[in-house]
Amino acid sequence: MKLWMGLLLGALASVASADCMKGQGDVVHARYDIYAGSQRYSVDFYRGADQVAWQRGEVISVWAHRDQVASLLRVFPQYQRTIWYPAGDLRALGKEAKWRGVAGWPDPQHHDYRMVSGSTSIVQGCPAQEYMGADGDKVLWLDQVKLPARMADAGVVWQLVSLQRVSREETFELWTQWQSTDFADVGDNESDPFLRRMISLGFVEHGASGFYRADGSPLQGADHHAH
Repeated sequence: MKLWMGLLLGALASVASADCMKGQGDVVHARYDIYAGSQRYSVDFYRGADQVAWQRGEVISVWAHRDQVASLLRVFPQYQRTIWYPAGDLRALGKEAKWRGVAGWPDPQHHDYRMVSGSTSIVQGCPAQEYMGADGDKVLWLDQVKLPARMADAGVVWQLVSLQRVSREETFELWTQWQSTDFADVGDNESDPFLRRMISLGFVEHGASGFYRADGSPLQGADHHAH
């Protein structure tokens, strides 16, 4: 019986691996529904070879890195405009970000989480394994794509609702083609209606979490990584 069960699980994993990550391109695009108390909203996560992006609503925060220090391109698709925050400007604002803090989620196996036996499943066509931390927090992890399918942290629940591959041309490359303003030059261009609006909303003054409300204030639960 154990042999047949092992063969069955192996066959299911092979099928799941074949179905995991539909679409074309070298950018991973994952969408999460977030539950924080009475609030519910969606966050999109994009991961390329050397960049990641977080999107909630009409604001995208694109992070790149050099020597593990991150720089930020704030993208506003509605206006096809961007504001660029080099690492030095983030540091001057007191918003310096380490790459590991914005690049995604660490593998739970490397952060004192233990595997929960008998808790394998298939999520979005990918094999999933549940892990539990010392504090009882659980993470349902997709090892093939290095992303959580479900996790809870500080009362905020993340639930994966879609997963696919997309092209760099329709994501990172497209965003970098739009008119960009260096953060250091914003003060010299306050006659620009777009920049005036971004200043009034607070997007220019807040620095680095990557998660923002419509008024520019940082979201609760933005520090989402496994402990």
